[in-house]
Amino acid sequence: MKKILIAVLLLVSTVCSAQDLQSKHLVRLGYGDALFEKLVFYPSAGTSDYAYTGHLFADYQYSFTRVVSVGAQLDFQGIFWTTEEKTRSRNYDLCLIPTLRFTWLHTSWVRLYSGLGGGVLMAFDNAGNTEFAPVFDLKPVGIQLGKTHWCGSLDLGFMAAMKSVNRIYMAGSRLVSVSVNYRW
Repeated sequence: MKKILIAVLLLVSTVCSAQDLQSKHLVRLGYGDALFEKLVFYPSAGTSDYAYTGHLFADYQYSFTRVVSVGAQLDFQGIFWTTEEKTRSRNYDLCLIPTLRFTWLHTSWVRLYSGLGGGVLMAFDNAGNTEFAPVFDLKPVGIQLGKTHWCGSLDLGFMAAMKSVNRIYMAGSRLVSVSVNYRW
């Protein structure tokens, strides 16, 4: 899945060669790594057969100026495993995050930006449990490539969500994210 998204991102950024757009709206669909989840959720004495969806996300941004934009992001991931009783446990995280982005380099082909956001995580599973926790998203560096309506992005940063010291849902998730974008 990661290789396909990266290939699509490179293809979109290569094809985008027309005039520079002065766009106000940006919609992104992307994928982010699940490194934290893979480090924390792994086979042990009572569990096996782990699987991870990674972070699937959709994002909307509205640009007030060439520097400042605001928006919202919806992020979803799943973590699955089999217990020693041979039941399949399915755990999901759904995040809704209002965001703020600062574009600090704006050329015809490249935009470099930083962003932050804070919102709510809803954690739920197939056993009927549901919990809510605050979630934070920090993107110190992002790069957007392309000149036309279609472009691609690569973000470096992290997401963190915890309800208490004993209820940590994410701590360094989505260190790397890629997306395909449409702007108008």
